[in-house]
Amino acid sequence: MLLLFLGFSVAGLTLGGQAIRLAGNLPQYESTIRDKLQTLDRLTLGKLNVVVTQADRLVSQLSPESATTTAGGLTPTPVQIVPTHAKPFEVISKIAEAVLPPLQTAGIVLVVLIFILLDYESLRDRMIRLMSGGNLRATTQAISDATERLSRFFVSQFAVNALVGSLVALGLGLAGLSGAMFLGALTAVSRFIPYVGIWLAAGAAMLMAAATSDGWMLMALTAAIYLFIEIVIAQFLEPRLYGHSTGLSPLSVVIAAIFWSALWGPVGLILSTPLTLCLVVAGRHVPALNFLEILLGDLSALTQVERFYQRALAGDSAELVRGLRRFLKDRPLHQFADQVVLPSIRLGYEEFSVHEVTQAEQLRMNSAVSALIDAMSRKPALRKRRRAGAVLDPQVSMTRPAAPRAGQSVLVTGVGRDIADITARILVNVLHNERIEACYLAWESLQEIVPGQGQGIPLVFITCVEPETHAQALGEVLAELRGLLPQARLVVMRVLGEADDPVAQLTLADAGADAVIGGYQEAVQIGIRLLSPEDKVGIAP
Repeated sequence: MLLLFLGFSVAGLTLGGQAIRLAGNLPQYESTIRDKLQTLDRLTLGKLNVVVTQADRLVSQLSPESATTTAGGLTPTPVQIVPTHAKPFEVISKIAEAVLPPLQTAGIVLVVLIFILLDYESLRDRMIRLMSGGNLRATTQAISDATERLSRFFVSQFAVNALVGSLVALGLGLAGLSGAMFLGALTAVSRFIPYVGIWLAAGAAMLMAAATSDGWMLMALTAAIYLFIEIVIAQFLEPRLYGHSTGLSPLSVVIAAIFWSALWGPVGLILSTPLTLCLVVAGRHVPALNFLEILLGDLSALTQVERFYQRALAGDSAELVRGLRRFLKDRPLHQFADQVVLPSIRLGYEEFSVHEVTQAEQLRMNSAVSALIDAMSRKPALRKRRRAGAVLDPQVSMTRPAAPRAGQSVLVTGVGRDIADITARILVNVLHNERIEACYLAWESLQEIVPGQGQGIPLVFITCVEPETHAQALGEVLAELRGLLPQARLVVMRVLGEADDPVAQLTLADAGADAVIGGYQEAVQIGIRLLSPEDKVGIAP
């Protein structure tokens, strides 16, 4: 604590000395400032005055002469108001009126702060008693959450402002501007005022550069230094630091600054982020205020599954494809199908069981998902090249074959509703992504397979939404496939429910299925194991 006090004291004395030295040198720059102001006046207001004078002359020439005279023919006498010199007491009164209110407010805040710090434990207990409602655990968790977030925010803000001040001082020093250290400290302090403070400090530095140099180059260089540093810090560093430390969305930070500054002025602008952060914490821990976290927080309002289902329901195929691109940057396609597509289908069935789905909604969903399937088939345009070992989940024990057996392919078909055909087509793309030859054939077209010529199809996947509901149709398809492809393994993929459901297992065993699975990753495992040239092991039922 003593070292901290000594450090602040030394810094204050150094900066104060620079400020006094700059103030003492201001009379030396009087002529330079006067010349710059005359130049600016000549380039801006001077030209405007010339235009206004010429316009007045033109208007006076076009106006009738009677407009400049009174009714009796007399010309009005111009009157000039000469201001009186203010007395010393009046000057002191005006200065006191401007200075005393802020000092009074600062004094009140300081006195209240001292008493709060002296009795903070009692005040903390009173606030917990007032807010808890008997639930001390939830209240303690909320206070701890708010304290940690505010602490991270203030530390991050102080670090960023100190970094900006140091960079500004370094840049201005290299540019040759006197008082660079003082201006850097002024910039660091001014940046605690969001959006406005940095440019106030930049304006002061530019005025100093204009006063201490004969030309305009130093002033332009000062503006460029501030602009470059602020763009880099505000666009790249602050979003990452403040996003992790506060949990606020960028839009909520801007709206909070507008709201609190309109409510409390400059003080509200300074306190906008901490106050909004407290509201977000309250929304997280108080159920009645949960809407605040949804509106102001940076957490996603919808899960990835809910977003996929909602976009499919709205028929937004472009958004579905963009989500697929983002997912495939670092994860394989079968994970997208298992973690996003299948849960979205199940979510849709849960909603449709409560709310009746219209035919238009069905058409929009089918069209959007079909567009997504077409995008899956365009693998080179969608996915960046990934290393070979990263295609499969490293946590899953699967070995990729060098190549499938020559002339062998996997047949995929669907039984039941339209969604079974959609999941079957997705499975074809998933198998292609894992370098497994596969083709889709509708179950109504199975008769196209010539009996006895299906030796190149050692594996058949049949997707079914609910095997229990479509047991008869599923049994007929399995029997037909068993007659057409006697050597093939018949695997049923259950879309809804769990694959290890005893009822489903018994139903599929009675229907003649060799195995039942509940996801695309299991299908990939079976395909790799069965088609591997060196692995002769069959499928465990």
